[in-house]
Amino acid sequence: MRRVPFFLWLIILIAATSFPLSVIPEVDVFGLDKLSHLFLFSVLMLFFFFGFGKKNWKFIFVILLFAAVNELSQYYVPGRVVSIYDFVFNLSGVGIAYWVLS
Repeated sequence: MRRVPFFLWLIILIAATSFPLSVIPEVDVFGLDKLSHLFLFSVLMLFFFFGFGKKNWKFIFVILLFAAVNELSQYYVPGRVVSIYDFVFNLSGVGIAYWVLS
């Protein structure tokens, strides 16, 4: 039961990044996009730690791989682009959460 939030958040993350941008209302606030990447992946890492425990920290590489695949998959979503900056903020979110929780 402790792992449910992790998998729910993973589903939310996949769904949120799979919609074309024309479906999502545009908010023109400087840096909000990058902060959302940081937040989404920080929360994913937080739920991972609470669901799987610190002893499974080696699986952080699976989350990092997911961050890469998630960003690359946006190439196939109309209106979205692959961005190295988004990927860096995805990784930063994972890294910050890992640092705070260790």
